[in-house]
Parts: sequence; structure tokens; C-alpha cells
Amino acid sequence: MIPNYIRANAFEKIKWHQQRGDIVVIVSASLDLYLNPWCIKYGLDLICTKVDVVDGILTGNYLNDDCSGITKKQLVEQKYNLSNFDIYAYGDTLEDEELLSLADERFYQYF
Repeated sequence: MIPNYIRANAFEKIKWHQQRGDIVVIVSASLDLYLNPWCIKYGLDLICTKVDVVDGILTGNYLNDDCSGITKKQLVEQKYNLSNFDIYAYGDTLEDEELLSLADERFYQYF
């Protein structure tokens, strides 16, 4: 369950951004199967690795590329017109480097 794995101070930062009226987007290489319900519950946008499901059965394939590294950056750029935003980005692995390069304010291993 996600609440067991998210750092408390990271979740507080998410709430801080939401209180400011910011759009908060979780960008992760993890699977949509468990991230999507959590993001819906907390009103968060989601960009992640999507699993292919046919007639309610998992195929074992991804619908898109693994959402890591440069793919994170590309998917964000495809979904949002970034010139409309002041961008804050938080990352904790080397796979986040390209994503962090999009940000006006970037935080690496902040939490």
C-alpha cells in the first residue's frame, strides 16, 4: 500500500502544493495498477508505466515505454505546455535527472 512507502514529509509537500493551487503530477516508473487509485484519491495527475489489460486480463506488456529516464521528461512535455507553469520537480534517483532538467525549482533527494 502506497501510504506505507511515501515519506511523510513528501506527502506534506504534495499537500502544500495543492493548497497553493498547483497541479501536482506524480511521474514514476512504477505501474499504474497501484499508483492510479492512490492518485485519484488525492487529486493528483499521474504519468507512469502503464500495463496492458485486455478484457480484464493483464497481458504482461506495457502500453508505453518504461517511464524512466528520458521517457519521464518526454511524457511530461507531451502532456503539458510547460511554458504555462512554474515547475517544481523532486527526484530521488539518477533516473530523475532528465525530469529535473525541466524544472525552475529542482530538488534532488530533498526528502
